[in-house]
Amino acid sequence: MAHQNRPIVYVNALVIVIFGVLIGWQLRKSGAPEVYQAPVVSGSMGQAIPGPHYALQCYDCKIPLIVDAGTVGDENLPICFNCGAPNSLEDISAQVTPVGYRDMEEGFLTRWRRVVFDYQDSRYIKRIVGLPGEQIAIEDGELFVDGELYQKDLQEFDQLSSLVFDSRFQPHDPSYNLLNRFGVRGDDQGWIYTLDKVFAFDAPVKTRPQWLDYYHWNVVAGFVPPVERGTSTAIFDYLPYNQFIPRSQLNFVDDFVVDVSLKIYEPGVVGLRLLNVELELDFKQFELRSQADTGSGKVSLAKIKWDDKGTEVKFRVGLIDGLLIFANNDVYAESNAQRLKLTGDYNVDLAARLNPISISTDEGILDITHLRIARDIYWLGADYTANRWETEVTEVKPAFLLIGDNQPVSRDCRQWGEAIQKDAIVGILSD
Repeated sequence: MAHQNRPIVYVNALVIVIFGVLIGWQLRKSGAPEVYQAPVVSGSMGQAIPGPHYALQCYDCKIPLIVDAGTVGDENLPICFNCGAPNSLEDISAQVTPVGYRDMEEGFLTRWRRVVFDYQDSRYIKRIVGLPGEQIAIEDGELFVDGELYQKDLQEFDQLSSLVFDSRFQPHDPSYNLLNRFGVRGDDQGWIYTLDKVFAFDAPVKTRPQWLDYYHWNVVAGFVPPVERGTSTAIFDYLPYNQFIPRSQLNFVDDFVVDVSLKIYEPGVVGLRLLNVELELDFKQFELRSQADTGSGKVSLAKIKWDDKGTEVKFRVGLIDGLLIFANNDVYAESNAQRLKLTGDYNVDLAARLNPISISTDEGILDITHLRIARDIYWLGADYTANRWETEVTEVKPAFLLIGDNQPVSRDCRQWGEAIQKDAIVGILSD
């Protein structure tokens, strides 16, 4: 069972600490900045900085998977977040990953920086979310700073996001391959699923837009009520690290980023729909056109020299904090995008989110070689719900609001009811 490995884990942790001290001594001798090593004993920072955990590879789709060692075992097998396959823990030992940190530097205490600090005779690792003098609020999964919605850019999103799907890791079981996870609208035959396990479009003559719809599958371990593998569901604020941890409610996450890789043989117009927002990438006019409830927009794209043998085209598009964001090579564009509203009827809201992403084209020849989806962090208040929570009056002394990435698990400034003074911060995590 998972708990039987705990003594071994903590012995390993002691070894890691000793090893870290030796490394630090060696670095000090060489004149390099001193780096300290310490084990991570809790899962408050989630998958990026896990506590005692199992690191495995899904037997079916081969994607790496990290799960809390305290919540899985012979009766609760780890569930792959990518394909939904249950995985055995046979011959896999729990482990502790060390974290490296260096002495605190004044100029590095910026938002999102991960820091080591002391609080009530214990040492913690959390992330800087609120800066001295700021009023912080959390509501419906969003972060507000001084009354304004904080809107992250792509770089910030990447620091806080969680992967939910990657098409490169496809199950060997044919019942759960991409063909079963996507649907083609209507009777058009432009889209085909090839022997290379990619979706290809072939329509040399211009037609109407033909849509390929992605359906998000249930991959939640311990979902109540139970849902069969391969059943369509929404993107939730579920963290794969938290296997079988009970929660009163999972929340819909409507902020996500899609990384798309295409191989284009003959260009046309590629359309994308993210929930209630639509875009067109016109690879003949080299234009990006967007249409949302807040209005339309147009952005010029860099011209591409097409290769008859196929040209690789990569771009990122997503909904983040009320913004539609697009990135392709040197082009970065963002515009306002109204969030899909909740009706309060769970079944209605779920149905509106079963198909969060669609891709279309109306002519040309191309392959979708890679599709990757990551969701945004969903902020929770002190009671671990989406209800509004806000900080008290800002303290006089410089203090920081420090919160763990693993929102449903971490105990931090939200529960403590106070910010952390600057002189309590002892180190900054090495990037």
